Amino acid sequence: MREWNVIEVLRHARHDWLNRLQLIKGYIALGNLEKVDEIMNEIIHAAEQESKLSNLTLSKFVSLLLTFNWEQHSFVLHYEVSSPRKLTNFNDEKIFQWFSNLFQIIDDYADPIVQNDLYIEMNLEEDVLCFFIKFYGIIKETEAIKQFLHKQTPSFSINSVNINPEALSFEIKIHGE
Repeated sequence: MREWNVIEVLRHARHDWLNRLQLIKGYIALGNLEKVDEIMNEIIHAAEQESKLSNLTLSKFVSLLLTFNWEQHSFVLHYEVSSPRKLTNFNDEKIFQWFSNLFQIIDDYADPIVQNDLYIEMNLEEDVLCFFIKFYGIIKETEAIKQFLHKQTPSFSINSVNINPEALSFEIKIHGE
């Protein structure tokens, strides 16, 4: 993961906000207020999700998710936090490393010429952090991803793996330490 300094973070955040504001301004000029309302609702939802994500107290993992789309990748990352709580008994470094490796292998094997989307839904159930992962797009090589998912990682359990050249889905449960 690239280390971002404060100036770079502010530049990317400002750029993202300017893009959103230009979209809103354009649709207002066209008189398409329904589209303006839709974009504003998307912005509100994204800001709420960023806030929930930021409250997870997993700084390296959260930084990875928040900044991932700032660089060029073969897929766009989306996330949803269902139960925002402080996660004091989870190993941030292990979670960060595991997801960094997952993102890298998907980046390597997703077809960069098509629209690829990776969705991560996070939920805390008692002392277990659950992730529901879904990928839609084109995977050029499924075997390497299967091998990665079947590697044993202490305190991580991966279930319900479904993979084909157009989609990938699985659940990962991480037990608190």
